[in-house]
Amino acid sequence: MLLFARRPLSETSLRDVAAEAQVDVAYVHRAFGSKAEIFRQALNAVAPLDEIFAHPADPDSVIERLAERTFLRDPLRVEDVEPLHLIIRSCVCSEARSILDGFIEASLARPLADSFGHEDLGRAMFAVSILSGFATMRLVVGNSTLRSMPRDTLKTMLTKALHEAMSA
Repeated sequence: MLLFARRPLSETSLRDVAAEAQVDVAYVHRAFGSKAEIFRQALNAVAPLDEIFAHPADPDSVIERLAERTFLRDPLRVEDVEPLHLIIRSCVCSEARSILDGFIEASLARPLADSFGHEDLGRAMFAVSILSGFATMRLVVGNSTLRSMPRDTLKTMLTKALHEAMSA
């Protein structure tokens, strides 16, 4: 998880995973089969997103929890790694795209659409793109303006944008 939070899937090898886990590369290959499967398992391991959509699952609570999770911590410790770390780091990697697309739809967009009573995923996917764009500008690009703005101000603006995206 830590490797994929710091580097894209394309820049992480089975040897890197084995070295990080302090095991033989053959063991990693036998246990997971491929780097893509390790990535899929890492996403699922860091994706306890159920609490975002847990009760109360009213739209306001869901948006509040989503906005809060967008303020990523530094992914140097396993407990600080969030799904958005892995998504952002590997979103431009062609071998990760189908894994990410399925994960985002099943773990974020569908539950978000359901919490707002939408059958169509379009609004939810748009809201997820707002979240990922915001997180990318702060985490990957490191935009100094966004990094210097007060967290409460950013969270208020993000919450308003998400509400607008999800409004019927």
